[in-house]
Parts: sequence; structure tokens; C-alpha cells
Amino acid sequence: MATWHYTIDGAQHGPVGDEEMRAMLASGMINGSTNIWREGMETWRPLAQHPDWMNQLTSIHGTPVPGYGPVPQTNGFAISSLVCGLVSIAMLLTCWLGIVTGIPAVICGHMALSQMKQMTFQQGRGMAITGLITGYLSIGATVALAVVVGVMVLKQSP
Repeated sequence: MATWHYTIDGAQHGPVGDEEMRAMLASGMINGSTNIWREGMETWRPLAQHPDWMNQLTSIHGTPVPGYGPVPQTNGFAISSLVCGLVSIAMLLTCWLGIVTGIPAVICGHMALSQMKQMTFQQGRGMAITGLITGYLSIGATVALAVVVGVMVLKQSP
């Protein structure tokens, strides 16, 4: 276990262990710009620039520190869900076949939401939900139209 020293308002504090550092991060007593040092380091540096603490910052606060750590990526399935959902509505309005891209919109939307629950740094929830809504709407409308057409055909037959 490392023992750390840190500065607050120019005053040096420590030594403290890893757990105490995590607790201070979680409480907001220290943050990514707090200068830290431990034996073996050549110089003091901001906590956010130390490899041992970059991931701690993002896991404690749930968002990346600007300029440090991973950058959120938009989930590919969320984008696919949105595009397929919008295309399914266009197809529904033009050729009554919204189900063709409505089904992939729903599948991609559910996959995106599932992945985003498991992966911290992904965004696109709104896109996935929009894709799900438009996908389900186009599937429902296509099925409803098929039933209406089927009933009309049955009434026409002798």
C-alpha cells in the first residue's frame, strides 16, 4: 500500500493510504487538480495526471476529468437503432414496409441499452430509446395495416 502526500491551499498533508485518498476523493475534499506525491515520484503533480488515480477519478465521480482519462464514446448500436428507426418510419409512410428496418431498430436499441448499462463511458441512450420507439411504432403500424388489408381481401373474396 502506497502512502501519499497531498496539498490543500498550498499546505502539505499526509502521509495517507490509498483508502483514505479514495474517501477524500469521494467526499470532494481533494480532486483531480490536487497535487500529490509519494516516495519514488520525482515531483508533485496533479492527482488526475497520476496513472494510479485517473481511473479512480472517473469511477468515483462517474464522469471523466476533462483532458484526462477516457472520453465517452457514442454506442454504435444506439446510432444504428436511431437510423433504422427513422428509416422504418419513412418506409412505412412510402411503401408500407416499415417492419423491414423496424425490427433491426428494436434489436439494436435493446443491445445498445444493455451495453450502456455494462460500460461506463458510453453515451447514446436517447438515440437508442428513439430508435426503439420508432421501431416499435413502425412494426405495430405495419402489422395493423397487414390486418386491415387482410380483412379487406377476405371481405372481397366470394
